[in-house]
Amino acid sequence: MDGFLGDTVLVNGQPGYVLSAGTRAYRLRLLNGSNSRTYKLAWNDRAPLVVIASDGGLLQSPVEREYVTLAPGERIDLWADFSKYPVGTELSLESLEFTGADFGMHLMSMGGGMMGNGGHGTVAGIPNGAAMDIMKVRIDRQEEESRTLPETLSTLPKFASGDAVNSDSPRQFSISASMRMMHGMQWGFDGRAFRMNEVADNETIPFDTLEAWEIVNETFPMAMNHPIHIHGAQFQVVERSMLPEFSEGWNSVREGYIDDGWKDTVLLMPGERAKLLIRFNDFKGEYMYHCHNLEHEDGGMMRNLRVE
Repeated sequence: MDGFLGDTVLVNGQPGYVLSAGTRAYRLRLLNGSNSRTYKLAWNDRAPLVVIASDGGLLQSPVEREYVTLAPGERIDLWADFSKYPVGTELSLESLEFTGADFGMHLMSMGGGMMGNGGHGTVAGIPNGAAMDIMKVRIDRQEEESRTLPETLSTLPKFASGDAVNSDSPRQFSISASMRMMHGMQWGFDGRAFRMNEVADNETIPFDTLEAWEIVNETFPMAMNHPIHIHGAQFQVVERSMLPEFSEGWNSVREGYIDDGWKDTVLLMPGERAKLLIRFNDFKGEYMYHCHNLEHEDGGMMRNLRVE
């Protein structure tokens, strides 16, 4: 239900990955390629993570975070300046502990529900939200550094909610779930699972029109985190809100959201809703939107969009 959760982190296909580095600045491109695990990334010495790009490319300006929340399918670029560390230093990139990734499964485990492994998706897997080591950086050589990080990285148009044609009534997509006996969860949007040639009325999108969308993750009691990916267009996240009863888990990850710049994947924690501004202005035709948790996608949480 929560997606497959393994017990070993791979970086570039390798367990126990070690990056050999000099005493200079690096641009590190991080992609969460896990099929269901969300990471809360931080350096072990608690140096800030300096983020310079997200899904759609460079941010307008660098942003600093104590940690970065990265869901399946999301990408960030880091400016990692190792010039201040002496040769011989070993740093670790960690995933810190967080809560609330699978609120519904937690309730089921407390009540002796149908999952026999404490409410998580696999018997052997490390739970989503557990602390984990990701990779190490070994500073093993002296190199001179003369580069500095610019204050302005790119020029991005910044939209406001009022710029959308439907700013007062956003197009809404609500995550839905139901239990199928002997067949696991039936996931979907607005009560609809994937159908190859089906497009609903609210999935027909006008071409070259800036719209406000609201993605809602208030499925109860099967509330889990869902990274929602939209094909064919980038968007800006302009607003988030949370149901009070889910706020504890949200507060454990929300300071790590990178909502600056252009996005194509947005994480929604249980009880959360996000407002997006999006415009399809490249090509007309059919596109997909889906959960980037692969087990949820395979369980029906994928639908078509028609841009016309």
